[in-house]
Amino acid sequence: MPSENVTEERVPDGTPSRRLRVLVFTTSFPSKVQPEFGVHVKERLRILAQTSNIELHIVAPAPYFPPLKTFKRWYAWSQVPNDEIVDGLVVHRPRYPMIPRIGGLVQSKLIYLASLKYIRQLKKRFDFDLIDSHFVYPNGVAAVDLGKRFNRPVVITCRGADIAVYPQQAFVGKRIRQALRSADQLIALSEEMRGRMVQLGADDNRINSIPNGVDLAKFEMLSRDDARKQLDLPLDRPLILSVGYRLELKGFHLLVDALAQVRRTHPHAMCAIVGGQTRWGAPDYLPEIQRRIDQHQLAEHVVIAGTRPQEELKLWYSAANLSCIMSSREGSPNVMMEALACGAPLVSTRVGNVPEVLANPVLGSMIDNRSAEAAAPVLSAALSKQWDRNAIRQFAISHSWVAVASRVREVFDRAIEERE
Repeated sequence: MPSENVTEERVPDGTPSRRLRVLVFTTSFPSKVQPEFGVHVKERLRILAQTSNIELHIVAPAPYFPPLKTFKRWYAWSQVPNDEIVDGLVVHRPRYPMIPRIGGLVQSKLIYLASLKYIRQLKKRFDFDLIDSHFVYPNGVAAVDLGKRFNRPVVITCRGADIAVYPQQAFVGKRIRQALRSADQLIALSEEMRGRMVQLGADDNRINSIPNGVDLAKFEMLSRDDARKQLDLPLDRPLILSVGYRLELKGFHLLVDALAQVRRTHPHAMCAIVGGQTRWGAPDYLPEIQRRIDQHQLAEHVVIAGTRPQEELKLWYSAANLSCIMSSREGSPNVMMEALACGAPLVSTRVGNVPEVLANPVLGSMIDNRSAEAAAPVLSAALSKQWDRNAIRQFAISHSWVAVASRVREVFDRAIEERE
């Protein structure tokens, strides 16, 4: 039975009678060292295994790097276990070499070669029916090659930069287009992403639009006052929350600029930024965020909370009057569904599947342009509006990971049936 609290949702009627063995192939998956890395992939797989009569074995290739603390960017990878059980899911991490400068161009071939021997041995005891891969590059490209090697259907879920950014690179883009044409079934997290995939040569009839879901037990709606007391936040100030890694593309600096304008109409408004630096070497954008805070003299009105445990996030969402996404690109943002599950309305730029969700005005408001000038009046209007937190939560209930898992199982079945 699913560990997710499903008392508020309708569990799919009937478990599929045919048990599937699925080999999951992804470089993006959590570990005890990097518990937040690929958590959205893990959550979908966890619920799939619990609700859809599927046995999973996860192959998550990881870069090899010696345990030298002088190289802070890569040291964490040396501490990631080769074998691990994560939330009941069996994970093996074949190691592939890091090649400076050109590694990204040939990463799909490196992870294929690193995994081949292990998968060949695994197949003797785990004769998988299908390969499920996440991110078309490098994983999906390698998964297609593995599918040909072992004569198994391949499903690729495209998740963001793998479709929006990587195809612009000549060599990588060619491999991506080949993989999209070769996969048996494809999953897009949004209609926008689906359109990009078709432009890259994918068959629209084989693309399934299935956004990310949410764990209703981990992200429950709490009393706003109680949440603020636990976080030691003021009870009487309008709070705008933004959650994510401190990257330029997340737009926290623009939110700070917008807050300076919002405070002209809501002088007590404040914001909280929850999230830290990524573990894979991208520059921390905190200095620029701090510069904007100092420029607008907002030190007493912006909380930089840093990385917080996932189990604490429901307090932040429940404490907020609004959740805000100022990203330049997204697929299906986890923070959107997490916020809605906690009853927080969303104000967001037009990225990923957000416009599809916010077409329902009960859930939040859209920002037409990614700028402080465009965001400020939308945020101000949203702070002045009375939102129905229960109605917002109800939307999330119908879009849980359990509902997502049922749709993904249908895609797996279709990929197998078309081969039979």
